[in-house]
Amino acid sequence: MVIHSIILVIHILSAVTWLSFLPIDYILRKNISESNDLSVQKNQIKVWLKASNLLGIAGMSGILVTGIILVSVSPVYSFFQFSSNHWLATKQVIMVILIITTFIFLIPNAKKLSLEIEGDLDSNSTLNDRVKTEIGKVGKILSVMNVLVLVNFLLAVTHKFI
Repeated sequence: MVIHSIILVIHILSAVTWLSFLPIDYILRKNISESNDLSVQKNQIKVWLKASNLLGIAGMSGILVTGIILVSVSPVYSFFQFSSNHWLATKQVIMVILIITTFIFLIPNAKKLSLEIEGDLDSNSTLNDRVKTEIGKVGKILSVMNVLVLVNFLLAVTHKFI
């Protein structure tokens, strides 16, 4: 029983870690767009990408591992069982969407943006349109992911009331 509690705490901390990127994302994107100093923009873009990577890895892997363990040892919960625990099955489907979005869209676009800022910002005095386009792509992907993470969190917190 103690191990179950520890795994549940790690699961919740992973969710909070992943969810904490939402305000960080908003603040950094706002600062990037408002800044006129190229070196500041470059540093903020790097921090933005590193924060999304670090918090995303910690949150997603923590949720994934502990979620699988919690469902596996539970006599009440199961994987993708819409008839008995629709809230959990919905969370599991959203998690699959998040994983697919991360590997198919976020990682390739974030790598492309990282390469763009390394090459472009060394030679220019302002962000060029290609870099701004890549920032927009990564920003949209992260926005969708943040909403999905928030929905998952809200499903977990409110499932007893539904």
